[in-house]
Amino acid sequence: QVGPVLFRPSINYKYTDANNLLRSVGNEQDSEIQNISLNLIFDYQEFWSFSYRPTWTYYSNAAFDDTDSHSANFSSDFAVADWRIGFNQTYSDSNGSLVQTGSQTQQEIFGTTLSASRQLNSTWYLDLSADQDLHSTSSFSDVSKWSTSGWLRHQASSAVNSSIGLTWGYADVDPGLNTEYMQFLLRFGFNPSEKLRASLQGGIDSREVDAPGFDKEESPTYNASLQYQPFDYTTIGINLSRGISTSYFSNFNNETEALTLSLNQRLLGRFNLTVSYGERSSDYLGLIGNFVVGRADDYDSFSVDLSTQLANRINVSAFYRKNENSTNTNGFGFSSDQSGFSIGYRY
Repeated sequence: QVGPVLFRPSINYKYTDANNLLRSVGNEQDSEIQNISLNLIFDYQEFWSFSYRPTWTYYSNAAFDDTDSHSANFSSDFAVADWRIGFNQTYSDSNGSLVQTGSQTQQEIFGTTLSASRQLNSTWYLDLSADQDLHSTSSFSDVSKWSTSGWLRHQASSAVNSSIGLTWGYADVDPGLNTEYMQFLLRFGFNPSEKLRASLQGGIDSREVDAPGFDKEESPTYNASLQYQPFDYTTIGINLSRGISTSYFSNFNNETEALTLSLNQRLLGRFNLTVSYGERSSDYLGLIGNFVVGRADDYDSFSVDLSTQLANRINVSAFYRKNENSTNTNGFGFSSDQSGFSIGYRY
Protein backbone atom coordinates (compact mmCIF):
# COMPACT_ATOMS: atom_id res chain seq x y z
CA GLN A 1 0.00 0.00 0.00
CA VAL A 2 1.48 3.33 -1.14
CA GLY A 3 -0.92 6.02 -0.02
CA PRO A 4 -4.24 5.29 -1.77
CA VAL A 5 -2.57 2.97 -4.33
CA LEU A 6 -2.39 -0.80 -3.80
CA PHE A 7 0.54 -2.48 -5.61
CA ARG A 8 0.27 -6.23 -6.34
CA PRO A 9 3.31 -7.79 -8.12
CA SER A 10 3.78 -11.40 -9.18
CA ILE A 11 6.30 -13.44 -11.18
CA ASN A 12 5.79 -16.68 -13.09
CA TYR A 13 8.00 -19.29 -14.77
CA LYS A 14 6.56 -21.78 -17.29
CA TYR A 15 8.24 -24.72 -19.03
CA THR A 16 6.66 -26.43 -22.07
CA ASP A 17 7.76 -29.42 -24.13
CA ALA A 18 5.95 -29.09 -27.48
CA ASN A 19 5.93 -30.97 -30.77
CA ASN A 20 4.65 -30.09 -34.25
CA LEU A 21 4.49 -26.34 -33.77
CA LEU A 22 4.01 -24.38 -37.00
CA ARG A 23 7.09 -22.22 -37.50
CA SER A 24 5.75 -21.23 -40.91
CA VAL A 25 3.19 -22.62 -43.37
CA GLY A 26 3.93 -26.33 -43.85
CA ASN A 27 6.96 -26.22 -41.51
CA GLU A 28 6.33 -28.11 -38.25
CA GLN A 29 9.02 -28.09 -35.56
CA ASP A 30 9.53 -29.49 -32.05
CA SER A 31 10.84 -27.26 -29.29
CA GLU A 32 11.14 -26.74 -25.58
CA ILE A 33 9.74 -23.36 -24.52
CA GLN A 34 10.54 -21.33 -21.42
CA ASN A 35 8.44 -18.31 -20.40
CA ILE A 36 9.28 -15.81 -17.68
CA SER A 37 6.65 -13.17 -16.96
CA LEU A 38 6.01 -10.38 -14.48
CA ASN A 39 2.58 -9.05 -13.62
CA LEU A 40 2.47 -5.60 -12.02
CA ILE A 41 -0.95 -4.39 -10.87
CA PHE A 42 -1.75 -0.95 -9.42
CA ASP A 43 -5.21 -0.24 -7.97
CA TYR A 44 -6.41 3.19 -6.89
CA GLN A 45 -9.33 2.44 -4.59
CA GLU A 46 -12.28 1.56 -6.88
CA PHE A 47 -11.60 4.43 -9.29
CA TRP A 48 -8.94 3.00 -11.61
CA SER A 49 -6.67 0.00 -12.13
CA PHE A 50 -3.49 -0.37 -14.20
CA SER A 51 -1.60 -3.57 -15.02
CA TYR A 52 1.55 -4.25 -17.01
CA ARG A 53 2.82 -7.71 -18.01
CA PRO A 54 6.18 -8.25 -19.77
CA THR A 55 6.97 -11.82 -20.91
CA TRP A 56 10.24 -13.28 -22.18
CA THR A 57 10.00 -16.45 -24.31
CA TYR A 58 12.95 -18.71 -25.17
CA TYR A 59 12.91 -21.65 -27.63
CA SER A 60 15.39 -24.52 -27.63
CA ASN A 61 14.89 -24.87 -31.41
CA ALA A 62 16.77 -22.14 -33.29
CA ALA A 63 14.11 -22.21 -36.04
CA PHE A 64 11.91 -20.14 -33.72
CA ASP A 65 12.66 -16.55 -32.74
CA ASP A 66 13.09 -15.84 -29.03
CA THR A 67 10.71 -13.04 -28.19
CA ASP A 68 9.75 -10.53 -25.56
CA SER A 69 6.11 -9.47 -25.41
CA HIS A 70 4.29 -6.78 -23.49
CA SER A 71 0.70 -6.18 -22.48
CA ALA A 72 -0.89 -3.39 -20.48
CA ASN A 73 -4.40 -2.51 -19.36
CA PHE A 74 -5.89 0.62 -17.82
CA SER A 75 -9.51 0.73 -16.68
CA SER A 76 -11.56 3.32 -14.84
CA ASP A 77 -15.15 3.54 -13.65
CA PHE A 78 -16.82 6.65 -12.21
CA ALA A 79 -20.11 8.55 -11.99
CA VAL A 80 -20.99 11.79 -13.78
CA ALA A 81 -24.40 13.16 -12.79
CA ASP A 82 -26.90 10.35 -13.60
CA TRP A 83 -24.45 8.42 -15.79
CA ARG A 84 -22.01 5.64 -14.94
CA ILE A 85 -18.94 6.08 -17.15
CA GLY A 86 -16.39 3.38 -17.97
CA PHE A 87 -13.09 3.61 -19.83
CA ASN A 88 -10.75 0.79 -20.80
CA GLN A 89 -7.47 0.92 -22.72
CA THR A 90 -5.48 -2.20 -23.66
CA TYR A 91 -2.18 -2.76 -25.43
CA SER A 92 -0.35 -5.91 -26.47
CA ASP A 93 2.76 -6.67 -28.50
CA SER A 94 3.49 -10.35 -29.19
CA ASN A 95 5.13 -12.76 -31.63
CA GLY A 96 3.40 -16.09 -31.05
CA SER A 97 2.24 -18.77 -33.47
CA LEU A 98 -1.29 -18.24 -34.83
CA VAL A 99 -3.60 -20.85 -36.35
CA GLN A 100 -4.93 -18.24 -38.78
CA THR A 101 -1.55 -17.34 -40.27
CA GLY A 102 0.09 -20.74 -39.71
CA SER A 103 3.30 -19.13 -38.43
CA GLN A 104 4.97 -17.00 -35.80
CA THR A 105 3.32 -13.61 -36.31
CA GLN A 106 4.32 -10.26 -34.89
CA GLN A 107 1.18 -8.46 -33.67
CA GLU A 108 0.61 -5.07 -32.07
CA ILE A 109 -2.90 -4.38 -30.81
CA PHE A 110 -4.46 -1.25 -29.28
CA GLY A 111 -7.99 -1.48 -27.90
CA THR A 112 -10.09 1.37 -26.51
CA THR A 113 -13.61 1.21 -25.05
CA LEU A 114 -15.74 4.04 -23.71
CA SER A 115 -19.06 3.09 -22.12
CA ALA A 116 -21.91 4.94 -20.47
CA SER A 117 -24.93 3.60 -18.59
CA ARG A 118 -27.94 5.39 -17.14
CA GLN A 119 -30.94 4.21 -15.14
CA LEU A 120 -34.13 5.53 -16.76
CA ASN A 121 -36.56 4.31 -14.09
CA SER A 122 -36.87 1.46 -11.60
CA THR A 123 -36.46 -1.30 -14.22
CA TRP A 124 -35.14 0.29 -17.46
CA TYR A 125 -31.53 1.19 -18.30
CA LEU A 126 -29.73 2.70 -21.29
CA ASP A 127 -26.27 1.25 -22.12
CA LEU A 128 -24.01 2.90 -24.71
CA SER A 129 -20.47 2.08 -25.87
CA ALA A 130 -17.87 3.01 -28.48
CA ASP A 131 -14.91 0.78 -29.39
CA GLN A 132 -11.71 1.13 -31.38
CA ASP A 133 -9.39 -1.81 -32.19
CA LEU A 134 -6.14 -1.30 -34.11
CA HIS A 135 -4.27 -4.44 -35.23
CA SER A 136 -0.95 -4.26 -37.05
CA THR A 137 1.27 -7.14 -38.20
CA SER A 138 4.67 -7.44 -39.83
CA SER A 139 3.64 -9.64 -42.79
CA PHE A 140 -0.13 -9.47 -43.15
CA SER A 141 -2.89 -6.87 -43.49
CA ASP A 142 -3.30 -4.18 -40.84
CA VAL A 143 -6.86 -3.97 -39.52
CA SER A 144 -8.50 -0.92 -37.89
CA LYS A 145 -12.01 -1.40 -36.50
CA TRP A 146 -14.49 1.05 -35.02
CA SER A 147 -17.93 0.29 -33.62
CA THR A 148 -20.70 1.88 -31.57
CA SER A 149 -23.60 0.16 -29.85
CA GLY A 150 -26.72 1.08 -27.92
CA TRP A 151 -28.78 -1.17 -25.65
CA LEU A 152 -32.12 -0.71 -23.94
CA ARG A 153 -32.05 -3.04 -20.92
CA HIS A 154 -34.93 -4.22 -18.77
CA GLN A 155 -33.93 -5.44 -15.31
CA ALA A 156 -37.01 -7.39 -14.24
CA SER A 157 -35.24 -8.56 -11.06
CA SER A 158 -31.76 -9.32 -9.77
CA ALA A 159 -32.10 -12.73 -11.46
CA VAL A 160 -33.59 -11.85 -14.87
CA ASN A 161 -32.74 -9.18 -17.44
CA SER A 162 -33.30 -8.65 -21.15
CA SER A 163 -31.98 -6.15 -23.71
CA ILE A 164 -32.48 -5.07 -27.29
CA GLY A 165 -29.52 -3.52 -29.06
CA LEU A 166 -28.06 -2.17 -32.28
CA THR A 167 -24.37 -2.16 -33.25
CA TRP A 168 -22.74 -0.35 -36.18
CA GLY A 169 -19.15 -1.08 -37.17
CA TYR A 170 -16.54 -0.39 -39.81
CA ALA A 171 -13.33 -2.29 -40.61
CA ASP A 172 -10.48 -0.64 -42.54
CA VAL A 173 -8.02 -3.17 -44.00
CA ASP A 174 -4.64 -2.15 -45.42
CA PRO A 175 -4.13 -3.61 -47.95
CA GLY A 176 -7.60 -4.92 -48.74
CA LEU A 177 -11.28 -4.11 -49.09
CA ASN A 178 -13.06 -2.34 -46.24
CA THR A 179 -16.35 -3.59 -44.79
CA GLU A 180 -19.27 -1.95 -43.00
CA TYR A 181 -21.68 -3.91 -40.81
CA MET A 182 -24.83 -3.58 -38.72
CA GLN A 183 -26.00 -6.00 -36.03
CA PHE A 184 -29.54 -6.23 -34.65
CA LEU A 185 -29.34 -8.08 -31.34
CA LEU A 186 -31.36 -9.44 -28.42
CA ARG A 187 -29.80 -10.40 -25.09
CA PHE A 188 -31.10 -12.32 -22.07
CA GLY A 189 -29.56 -13.01 -18.67
CA PHE A 190 -30.73 -15.51 -16.07
CA ASN A 191 -29.00 -15.77 -12.67
CA PRO A 192 -31.44 -17.41 -10.25
CA SER A 193 -28.74 -18.36 -7.74
CA GLU A 194 -24.98 -18.47 -7.16
CA LYS A 195 -25.00 -22.00 -8.56
CA LEU A 196 -26.52 -21.20 -11.96
CA ARG A 197 -25.73 -18.41 -14.43
CA ALA A 198 -26.88 -18.30 -18.03
CA SER A 199 -26.79 -15.72 -20.82
CA LEU A 200 -27.85 -15.63 -24.46
CA GLN A 201 -27.17 -13.00 -27.12
CA GLY A 202 -28.20 -13.39 -30.72
CA GLY A 203 -29.30 -11.60 -33.85
CA ILE A 204 -28.49 -10.79 -37.45
CA ASP A 205 -25.14 -9.55 -38.75
CA SER A 206 -25.58 -7.58 -41.98
CA ARG A 207 -22.38 -6.49 -43.71
CA GLU A 208 -21.18 -5.36 -47.11
CA VAL A 209 -17.98 -4.32 -48.81
CA ASP A 210 -17.51 -0.55 -48.90
CA ALA A 211 -17.20 -0.45 -52.71
CA PRO A 212 -19.66 -0.45 -55.62
CA GLY A 213 -20.80 -3.73 -57.16
CA PHE A 214 -20.87 -5.89 -54.01
CA ASP A 215 -23.91 -7.60 -52.46
CA LYS A 216 -24.91 -7.36 -48.82
CA GLU A 217 -24.37 -10.52 -46.74
CA GLU A 218 -26.64 -11.37 -43.79
CA SER A 219 -25.80 -14.14 -41.34
CA PRO A 220 -26.83 -15.14 -37.80
CA THR A 221 -24.59 -14.26 -34.86
CA TYR A 222 -24.94 -15.52 -31.29
CA ASN A 223 -23.17 -16.19 -28.00
CA ALA A 224 -24.64 -18.46 -25.33
CA SER A 225 -23.04 -19.45 -22.03
CA LEU A 226 -24.04 -21.56 -19.05
CA GLN A 227 -22.23 -21.98 -15.74
CA TYR A 228 -23.54 -24.50 -13.23
CA GLN A 229 -22.20 -25.43 -9.81
CA PRO A 230 -23.82 -28.74 -8.81
CA PHE A 231 -21.59 -29.08 -5.73
CA ASP A 232 -19.59 -26.65 -3.59
CA TYR A 233 -16.28 -27.37 -5.32
CA THR A 234 -17.48 -28.39 -8.79
CA THR A 235 -18.21 -25.98 -11.66
CA ILE A 236 -19.33 -26.90 -15.19
CA GLY A 237 -19.21 -24.40 -18.03
CA ILE A 238 -20.57 -24.40 -21.60
CA ASN A 239 -20.12 -21.72 -24.24
CA LEU A 240 -21.47 -21.69 -27.79
CA SER A 241 -20.81 -18.85 -30.26
CA ARG A 242 -21.02 -17.83 -33.89
CA GLY A 243 -19.65 -14.64 -35.40
CA ILE A 244 -17.78 -12.98 -38.23
CA SER A 245 -14.64 -10.85 -38.08
CA THR A 246 -11.99 -9.34 -40.33
CA SER A 247 -9.11 -11.65 -41.25
CA TYR A 248 -5.41 -10.82 -41.40
CA PHE A 249 -5.54 -12.09 -45.00
CA SER A 250 -6.30 -9.36 -47.52
CA ASN A 251 -9.91 -9.41 -48.82
CA PHE A 252 -11.11 -12.18 -46.49
CA ASN A 253 -13.46 -12.27 -43.50
CA ASN A 254 -13.39 -15.05 -40.93
CA GLU A 255 -16.72 -16.69 -39.99
CA THR A 256 -16.38 -18.81 -36.85
CA GLU A 257 -18.54 -21.25 -34.90
CA ALA A 258 -17.17 -22.48 -31.57
CA LEU A 259 -18.10 -24.76 -28.68
CA THR A 260 -16.22 -24.88 -25.36
CA LEU A 261 -16.81 -27.24 -22.43
CA SER A 262 -15.04 -26.87 -19.09
CA LEU A 263 -14.92 -28.56 -15.71
CA ASN A 264 -13.33 -27.14 -12.57
CA GLN A 265 -12.99 -29.49 -9.60
CA ARG A 266 -11.34 -29.11 -6.22
CA LEU A 267 -9.53 -32.27 -5.07
CA LEU A 268 -8.43 -33.35 -1.57
CA GLY A 269 -9.10 -29.88 -0.23
CA ARG A 270 -6.02 -28.26 -1.81
CA PHE A 271 -5.69 -29.22 -5.48
CA ASN A 272 -7.59 -27.62 -8.34
CA LEU A 273 -8.30 -29.63 -11.52
CA THR A 274 -9.39 -27.85 -14.71
CA VAL A 275 -10.36 -29.81 -17.82
CA SER A 276 -11.53 -28.12 -21.02
CA TYR A 277 -12.43 -29.15 -24.53
CA GLY A 278 -13.11 -26.88 -27.48
CA GLU A 279 -13.90 -27.18 -31.15
CA ARG A 280 -14.02 -24.36 -33.66
CA SER A 281 -14.84 -24.22 -37.36
CA SER A 282 -13.57 -21.24 -39.35
CA ASP A 283 -14.56 -20.36 -42.90
CA TYR A 284 -12.54 -17.68 -44.69
CA LEU A 285 -15.00 -15.76 -46.86
CA GLY A 286 -13.59 -14.12 -49.98
CA LEU A 287 -14.92 -10.57 -50.30
CA ILE A 288 -14.15 -10.31 -54.00
CA GLY A 289 -16.31 -13.39 -54.62
CA ASN A 290 -19.17 -11.93 -52.54
CA PHE A 291 -18.45 -13.92 -49.35
CA VAL A 292 -17.65 -17.24 -51.04
CA VAL A 293 -15.96 -19.78 -48.74
CA GLY A 294 -12.27 -20.29 -49.49
CA ARG A 295 -10.13 -21.87 -46.79
CA ALA A 296 -12.03 -23.89 -44.15
CA ASP A 297 -10.52 -25.02 -40.82
CA ASP A 298 -11.71 -27.37 -38.06
CA TYR A 299 -9.73 -26.74 -34.87
CA ASP A 300 -9.95 -28.97 -31.77
CA SER A 301 -8.29 -28.39 -28.41
CA PHE A 302 -8.09 -30.33 -25.15
CA SER A 303 -6.33 -29.33 -21.94
CA VAL A 304 -5.84 -30.59 -18.39
CA ASP A 305 -4.39 -28.46 -15.58
CA LEU A 306 -3.68 -29.52 -12.02
CA SER A 307 -2.61 -26.76 -9.63
CA THR A 308 -2.13 -26.11 -5.95
CA GLN A 309 -1.01 -23.29 -3.71
CA LEU A 310 2.01 -23.53 -1.41
CA ALA A 311 2.82 -21.27 1.53
CA ASN A 312 -0.04 -18.90 0.64
CA ARG A 313 1.87 -17.03 -2.09
CA ILE A 314 3.38 -19.77 -4.31
CA ASN A 315 1.30 -21.49 -6.98
CA VAL A 316 2.50 -24.56 -8.89
CA SER A 317 0.76 -26.40 -11.73
CA ALA A 318 1.26 -29.17 -14.27
CA PHE A 319 -0.55 -29.22 -17.60
CA TYR A 320 -1.15 -31.08 -20.85
CA ARG A 321 -2.49 -29.61 -24.12
CA LYS A 322 -3.59 -31.20 -27.38
CA ASN A 323 -4.25 -28.87 -30.35
CA GLU A 324 -5.21 -30.08 -33.81
CA ASN A 325 -6.19 -28.19 -36.96
CA SER A 326 -7.55 -29.87 -40.08
CA THR A 327 -8.02 -27.76 -43.17
CA ASN A 328 -8.67 -27.85 -46.92
CA THR A 329 -5.55 -25.73 -47.55
CA ASN A 330 -2.10 -27.30 -47.62
CA GLY A 331 0.37 -26.20 -44.96
CA PHE A 332 -2.07 -24.95 -42.31
CA GLY A 333 -2.91 -28.32 -40.74
CA PHE A 334 -1.10 -29.66 -37.66
CA SER A 335 -1.47 -31.81 -34.55
CA SER A 336 0.52 -30.63 -31.53
CA ASP A 337 1.02 -32.07 -28.03
CA GLN A 338 2.33 -29.86 -25.25
CA SER A 339 3.08 -30.65 -21.62
CA GLY A 340 4.89 -28.88 -18.85
CA PHE A 341 4.68 -27.08 -15.53
CA SER A 342 4.63 -23.58 -14.09
CA ILE A 343 5.50 -21.98 -10.79
CA GLY A 344 4.49 -18.51 -9.70
CA TYR A 345 4.92 -16.20 -6.75
CA ARG A 346 2.58 -13.33 -5.93
CA TYR A 347 2.86 -10.73 -3.22
